[in-house]
Amino acid sequence: MFGYILLAIAIVTYIIELRRISLFIFVTFMLNGWSVLTDTVLGVKNFDLAFIYTIVVLLLQIFYDDHPTIKDKKLRILIFIFFVFMLLNVNFSSVHYHFNSYQILQGSRASFLVLSYFFIRKISTKDILWLNNVFFYITLITSILYILQVFFDLPVLPYDSENVKRDEYTGILRYYNHPPLLYWYIFVSILAPQLIKSRFTFLSSFVFITALVATQGRTQIGMTIGVLVLGVIMQNRVKSIIGSVLVGLFVISQFADIIDARFEGEFNNSTESEIESIFSGGIQETVEAGNAYNVGTLTYRLAWYYERALYLHDQPFLEKVFGLGLISDSQIETVEKLYDFSLGLRDGDGNIMQLSTPDISYGNILTKYGYLGGILYLSIWVYLLLFFFKNRKESDYPFISFLLILNMFLISLAGCSISNQGNIIFPFILYIFMLHHIEKKPEAINSPQIEDHGQNQESTS
Repeated sequence: MFGYILLAIAIVTYIIELRRISLFIFVTFMLNGWSVLTDTVLGVKNFDLAFIYTIVVLLLQIFYDDHPTIKDKKLRILIFIFFVFMLLNVNFSSVHYHFNSYQILQGSRASFLVLSYFFIRKISTKDILWLNNVFFYITLITSILYILQVFFDLPVLPYDSENVKRDEYTGILRYYNHPPLLYWYIFVSILAPQLIKSRFTFLSSFVFITALVATQGRTQIGMTIGVLVLGVIMQNRVKSIIGSVLVGLFVISQFADIIDARFEGEFNNSTESEIESIFSGGIQETVEAGNAYNVGTLTYRLAWYYERALYLHDQPFLEKVFGLGLISDSQIETVEKLYDFSLGLRDGDGNIMQLSTPDISYGNILTKYGYLGGILYLSIWVYLLLFFFKNRKESDYPFISFLLILNMFLISLAGCSISNQGNIIFPFILYIFMLHHIEKKPEAINSPQIEDHGQNQESTS
């Protein structure tokens, strides 16, 4: 019930021109309620609310919204092509797999959230700066709560206790509800703290790095630190960021034992043995064995993808094009009639999840969209990555945005960062922000005082 109340507030505030409030609520839906207003708390799935909001606001735009838009033809074309593909995929799932309308809607609704770009593109730079500042404080607070949850086992964030496990190497509980914008604010707080006007910006780097370590994910920690080092090298402003870097190194040093335990591991789960296993045929052996016992997590993830790819290889051409159907794993009876994959996590009833996994984005993309749809979906992300890289010298915003998306591509090997359609909302916002400034060519893009729609207005960044 509470979720529908928030949805009503979001739509009403959009109609009465309180766009920043409306978009804030919408982003909350897209990012799973900041790990606070979860589906259980709201009483309805966040993606359902985001989908309804998207449809309603797009319809409202058709009839009365005359806000100015910006020149963004390339991204609009990519999104439109993907939208057309999704319509064809809906038809394919109905005709070929004989899924009913409810099953298809349940399995496809999140994919249509990319259409939110068509109202995100109307947001003003003033509102974007306001959102960025609000998001910073939310991420800071939820990062502190996340740290308390992990290291002190305090139930400060809503989470399914059945999914909490104590890491066998570190002995610390592992939670997977870290703040959704954690990586963005790690990069901002260390490489470009001037983008956030707050007295806590410097100290926040300590909190964010600690939260990163608390995830205990080897890929997340290793890739994020690697991208951070790349950012330092590319920025070539070592003196200006040396303080924040030292803070980061200090935090990491305090958790050296935890990091060592996660990277060294035991048996076949050490980073070194994982790499050896992958190059010596461990992925194929895991698929042939039909289980993931005594193999490392990375080997398992790649084997999960490989098992589905092998299946598609032997299927008709159209299944290769469109994937394994727009249906959710929650439709257990229908899914189990079609597929019998051996690798995957088990749901609460002990059934192996056939079509989705929280462990590797590329596997989710392959099963839902097939090869053609996967290419179209990834092309949106690749375009954003290249756009920010091309404009990285314009200001710190595109530079940090490039690092963020690069990091998301890398950590998608160990999570659903890119396949989670809600995660694209923040890159959309950053993209619109940069297009505004490219069109206006202001003297100081990083300044919190900017020109908005031809009028000088102050805004806190």
